[in-house]
Amino acid sequence: MSQSNQNMETTDLQASKSVDELVLLESSAYFPIRELSLKTGVNSVTLRAWERRYGLLKPKRTGKGHRLYDQGDVQRVEGILRWIQQGVAVSKVRALLEQEVAPDGVVPSNEWLEWQVALVKASKAFQEDKIEQMYQQIFSQYPAEIAVRDWLLPSFEQLGKSAELAFCESVLLSCLVSRVMSLKSQKKQYQGKSLPKVLIAGLTSQRVLWCYMAAAIMLDKGLPCTVLPNAYHSDDWSRFVETAQVQSVLVFCENELAAKASDLINQMQQWQRPVVVVGASFWLSAHELNMTRAGNVQVYSEALEGVTAFMKATLGK
Repeated sequence: MSQSNQNMETTDLQASKSVDELVLLESSAYFPIRELSLKTGVNSVTLRAWERRYGLLKPKRTGKGHRLYDQGDVQRVEGILRWIQQGVAVSKVRALLEQEVAPDGVVPSNEWLEWQVALVKASKAFQEDKIEQMYQQIFSQYPAEIAVRDWLLPSFEQLGKSAELAFCESVLLSCLVSRVMSLKSQKKQYQGKSLPKVLIAGLTSQRVLWCYMAAAIMLDKGLPCTVLPNAYHSDDWSRFVETAQVQSVLVFCENELAAKASDLINQMQQWQRPVVVVGASFWLSAHELNMTRAGNVQVYSEALEGVTAFMKATLGK
């Protein structure tokens, strides 16, 4: 074959490739990883981990290596989530999907029990590096909601009220603050989206760790959020809500605030937007006052239940 013919074939192949890539990029059927993240509530870091480590996703690639997904990938991620929400380790999911195994009868993995034991052990030994390593590994492989539900909360319960728990929480708080700041800095993820902005708040020492665990869960779902964990007075919440453009508010209230339940709920009703209040003692006071459902304000005793309800209400699901 002559050199000129080879050059012509190369040019034709490049042109064909460019056309195919252009079709992919311009087709509404295909979208980038940030869009898949918004559609499924799984952050981009986790989606990439599922692809690289476990071969769970096989996106198309542009000539420059950018990932492109379609509705089939959305369904695939939803299938993955159904399995891991039932306690199946992400490393086992691919085989189950390929074999089209029905969820009924599958024994949950004991991986979470092993992770819990490891976290409790590291906490009792005050091993900061070990806790950070486990955090990085688990939060890169699982959505924050599942990591909190199946790893952190059971481990906290095993540690009880102790210096070891306080140490563990302080290490994890630092990790979560960094995670939230990193996710919030990825502003491109929200460009062109009319997603509601939410406020997550608490008074000084009122469930600060939960404020950031909730923020991590919200950001996984693509919800822009502002965290105000150290307000000195409940009036600070009102000033912020009135000034900032937030569509809904999640508030952690405990202990001394329980005695002010009636006044605080009435104050929150004046915000004229959905409010979820979380706190066992606060819920008990609100229950005695028959105010657990008061207009736009809902009160929950259990934190994860309240966060989940808040998220569903905010996203309209």
